Amino acid sequence: MATNQNGNSSLITALASILGWGMVGVFIRLSSLKSPLLIISLRFIITCLALFLVLFFQRKTKQVFKDLFSNKIIVILSLVLFLTYFFGTMAFMLAPIGEVTLLISISPFFVILFRILKGNSISKNEYIGTIVAVLGVAVIMYPHFGAPLNVSSSSVLGHIFAITGALLFAVFVMISNRQNLLNKQINTLSVTLGTCFFGGLVFLYILVFDKVGIHLEGLSSSNILSIIALGIFSTAIPTFGFAYASKKLPPLLLSNLLLLEPVFAIVFAYLFLSEAPSMYIYPGILLIFIGLSKVSKK
Repeated sequence: MATNQNGNSSLITALASILGWGMVGVFIRLSSLKSPLLIISLRFIITCLALFLVLFFQRKTKQVFKDLFSNKIIVILSLVLFLTYFFGTMAFMLAPIGEVTLLISISPFFVILFRILKGNSISKNEYIGTIVAVLGVAVIMYPHFGAPLNVSSSSVLGHIFAITGALLFAVFVMISNRQNLLNKQINTLSVTLGTCFFGGLVFLYILVFDKVGIHLEGLSSSNILSIIALGIFSTAIPTFGFAYASKKLPPLLLSNLLLLEPVFAIVFAYLFLSEAPSMYIYPGILLIFIGLSKVSKK
């Protein structure tokens, strides 16, 4: 699956998106918010504001809205991407980080399963690369499994949400790639807008039915800046960037790139929260890059 020059720019865009997602944990921790629904809704409200600024300067507002409400595939992609965010956030709030990260990382296996069900061939390099990359994530997250296994009902629900998020992510990249193969261009700004729309519905739900969760009096200026950063750098930019990259890159490579997220998360936790990584991060990163290298080859 060699990439051309256009593919290389898409690869960089995808990596930048995953870099932003890797900062999610830091921003959530610094924001001090406890409600996952509030976190999700605020992320997309801020994303929506950033998107409207882009649309204003590009003078594409009318076309973006038109594409969103006239193309059912864009609506489906928007909903799938929003639900991926939703289930991922809920999973991290309910279950241990190590367990959730490892379960989310099985997304490439869903891509392989979908391709097998469609009758598409899977190369030896794709099989081996995916297994090696996921093994790298398992090595990185190994220290998190030192504590007794959490089998509470909330933890089990978190595991289910994590697996669901992995499945939805695979669905998103498969649909996006399918549209590209059919030469049907998807407006990535419209996908971003649609994702924000579903996030706005969650905020509306909080306003009407969960007013307790909307209290923000205890937030300091640094907390507010963290929420804004969460919306811009970990939601707006990654949502648009990944929607764009998903049209250009092979689904299996794209889903495998997501395995870099825990690497970035650990690095940022060390830089901003002084959480020193364990020695397992080094062999884990090596395995991930070996796996990605294998997947990217025919």
